[in-house]
Amino acid sequence: MDLTFADLNTALGGAVFSASGATLTINCALLMGESAIALSDAKLAEFMTNLLDAASEAEDAYNAVPANTVKLASYPGPISGVPSIDPVTGDFFVQSTYSFSSRAPLNRALTTAVTA
Repeated sequence: MDLTFADLNTALGGAVFSASGATLTINCALLMGESAIALSDAKLAEFMTNLLDAASEAEDAYNAVPANTVKLASYPGPISGVPSIDPVTGDFFVQSTYSFSSRAPLNRALTTAVTA
């Protein structure tokens, strides 16, 4: 059992993900609030945290449906430390650790889908 891209779209409140054949398109304006993205942008951490936050929210929504008797536990929310101050800018920040759990066959070449 796992989430769908449609589940993520629901959690994000818009059509962030769209698919055409084998191509998945991600609308970064909706996922990250960015009007434009370049391959050279140093924004992977922002992308991943937004994606994992949405997956965690979608998983909570999935698990809240009584008909879904198998509960998912692959996308926990982040574990955050204590607030700190950046010594250069004086801005407050918090360090967060994200995790992801999945189940995959030992020989990944034998599967086209992985059950989380």
